[in-house]
Amino acid sequence: MISKFKKNKMAIIGLVIISILIFTGIFANFIAPQSYREQNLPLKNQSPSSNFWFGTDEFGRCIFSRIVYGARISLKVA
Repeated sequence: MISKFKKNKMAIIGLVIISILIFTGIFANFIAPQSYREQNLPLKNQSPSSNFWFGTDEFGRCIFSRIVYGARISLKVA
C-alpha cells in the first residue's frame, strides 16, 4: 500500500501541502511576525515589504499573520 502511495505523485504533493498546513497551524505563534488582531492605522494598505511579507489591510493588520493564524483555525474546524 505504501509503495502504491509513493508512485502517485499527486498523493505525495497533497501530503506535502497538508503537512505544511499542519506545521503552520501548530507553530503559528512562532511563524507569524505580528499579531493577527493588532491594528495599526498609520500602516494601512502597505505593499509587501520585509516587515509585512504580504502587506497590510485597510486596518493596518499584517496579512501574512492573518493567513498563518487562519491555518490554525482551519485545523480546529477540521
